[in-house]
Amino acid sequence: MELQSWLLYHLVAVTDCNQVMQSAATGGGACPVGGTGSRARDLGLRAQKKLLGRVVSSGAGRSLLIDDATTSLLDNLYKLMDKAARANPTLDKKQPEKVLKNIVKLSIKIGLLQRNQQLGPMDEAKLAEIRTALRAVAMAVVSFYELEFSFDKAYLTRSLERCRTAVRLLIKPHLTDKSQDRCDQVFDFLCHPDFLDSVFGQDSEHRATLGLLVGDVNKALDAGHL
Repeated sequence: MELQSWLLYHLVAVTDCNQVMQSAATGGGACPVGGTGSRARDLGLRAQKKLLGRVVSSGAGRSLLIDDATTSLLDNLYKLMDKAARANPTLDKKQPEKVLKNIVKLSIKIGLLQRNQQLGPMDEAKLAEIRTALRAVAMAVVSFYELEFSFDKAYLTRSLERCRTAVRLLIKPHLTDKSQDRCDQVFDFLCHPDFLDSVFGQDSEHRATLGLLVGDVNKALDAGHL
């Protein structure tokens, strides 16, 4: 399975849509994807069009599109981050939007690297490490939600930091320092102790939203995408 398929099922994913490529080249409409008003899909399409504007003229790559299952996961992650930020004065209320944008942009760029065969044999071990780290985060989140008094902030933070390190090692030879900064912005927020306490603490006011996110993660696990 390609990197983006399991990356965006935790945080990031992309799928083929030749109609979007044709649309970007001709100025036509976007590929029908179902569902409206999704912040994650809107960001994905905007980032996609910007990148495609650079590659269509050279014939490189195919278009990338965020699928429905991943859109739901990203939207619920955004809702969780946004509600936590608004309820906690120590968290920057502008960060959830930035985190979501950075996730989408990084996923599309990594997808382009794969589709253009710019990832070499040495990257396979890095991909495997990302895969393992992301699965550990997903399973921890599900466990902390489903099992009362099981939240272990130190363990979840270590797992998230492992993801950060793995992603940075993968993209460093291929993308700019700005992409490295995007990666750090994502994990800086997700690892923030006040965010984690707000989401996973006892009697958290965000438990219902966390449940929606966990439902998306469980579906991805059951489907073998994680």
